[in-house]
Amino acid sequence: MKPATVIIGAGISGLVTALLLGRSGRRVVVLEQAKQPAPVIRGFQRDGIRFDTGFHYAGGFGAGGPLQLFFRHLGLADGIRLIPCREEGFDQLRIAASGRTYELPVGFAAIRAYLGSQFPAAAKALKTYLDEVEAQWRYFPYLDPSLDIRNFKFQTVHSQSLQERLAVFSAWPDLQTLLSMHTLLYGVAPSEAAHHYNAQVAGSYYHSAHLVDGGGRALLDALLNQLAGYDVELRCGAEVFSIEAAAGRVAAVVLSGGERLAADEVVATVNPELVARWLADTIVRPAYLKRLRGLQQTCSAFVVCARSEQARTLLSRRNLICTQSSGPITADCDASLEQRSFFLAGANCSAGNSDAAGLIGIFPARLAEVSDWKVARTQRSAAYREWKHQFGEQLLAHIAERCPELDDLQLSDLATPLTIRHFSGCDSGALYGTAHCIGQYNPHPVTRLPGFYLSGQAVSAPGLLGAMLSAYVTCGAVIGPETLQGELQKCL
Repeated sequence: MKPATVIIGAGISGLVTALLLGRSGRRVVVLEQAKQPAPVIRGFQRDGIRFDTGFHYAGGFGAGGPLQLFFRHLGLADGIRLIPCREEGFDQLRIAASGRTYELPVGFAAIRAYLGSQFPAAAKALKTYLDEVEAQWRYFPYLDPSLDIRNFKFQTVHSQSLQERLAVFSAWPDLQTLLSMHTLLYGVAPSEAAHHYNAQVAGSYYHSAHLVDGGGRALLDALLNQLAGYDVELRCGAEVFSIEAAAGRVAAVVLSGGERLAADEVVATVNPELVARWLADTIVRPAYLKRLRGLQQTCSAFVVCARSEQARTLLSRRNLICTQSSGPITADCDASLEQRSFFLAGANCSAGNSDAAGLIGIFPARLAEVSDWKVARTQRSAAYREWKHQFGEQLLAHIAERCPELDDLQLSDLATPLTIRHFSGCDSGALYGTAHCIGQYNPHPVTRLPGFYLSGQAVSAPGLLGAMLSAYVTCGAVIGPETLQGELQKCL
């Protein structure tokens, strides 16, 4: 049998990469360490409630949006039912210090009008800022199929920070919080996040915001159905031990059990920190491995899942971000629990859903906060489970304090930074993987080892749009960017 294209990691980026390369005529083998593909995005069910741990909502699905285009090109559009988020407020922001709750509407025009009405003295500066975001958020290969992909000029990593850009709004600290709140969704503080990068992430939500009926599991099933039509083999429970090279190019992937898979091409869609463990310094430069190991990672998190019928009112087709004080928002991992910002999303909360309802709360955290339990990676003690229950109840009490309308919260489960470390493989339990921050050159999809490529959020951005975009960027490098861009243009 001829060597395959081997893809490491069966998350969204890995599966989209497999589909694009499978459609190009390659024989593809996808390796996943977990027992099932996409273990994070598939979510889980508990107490009659489906909790989407890795996918909550997506931007860019609206008319003319890049996700809509990607789904048509991949053949996924007919297998997915989109649920629009609330037009009058897809994301809510609650600021404890000011006692105010804001609702961000869908669409750039609606956002300009709403924020202009809330902060009339800032209207002129707001228009300039939002015009910048609208112009910049799709300025990236494949997000805008009309771009000259061969001569595209990437933004420098030494550009203006979001916090610097928001200084013009210092007289309106609540407005600074509103314009920076989406940094919580990729785990980089406004002082470290580039303004243009935040425009890409936040701008996709400003453009349009949707849920997917069935959540992450529905996305996964649609992808697996498409993969079934191509020469793609999915192998779960396959742990990578090393990557080999011969004659100056990638040659094989070796599994922990000793099996060797010959490969013409290898695409790693995991955290680059893991890639550095698999490559010997005899086949790539030691400086490259040092760079991969030294990349700044995002924070980790506590993710609490709870039952709540009252969440159906507060979180139906919208999310809520709570923060203690006004000004550019931060993850506050070093602050006390009571001072930290957090994100809430509904579970089974859509209108007309008769099933039990609940919510997911994401609190930024550090691995050091669970250092007492770090000894075992998989098998946890009864004491650890009891601690998790007690800490989960503490998180729910904090949510109820900030959101008095949620007084029926009942704990279903809690994920800690150790849980995230287990599924991601990243030593720090980084929730969003490698950080995209000013001054850091994140790895390029094309490496100096011929035939070896990188994909995943470290290459482009987090979230569904970022994961899919990274697959297109990497596959464009493999099969030719003009070829892939030409296919997309035919789907417009």
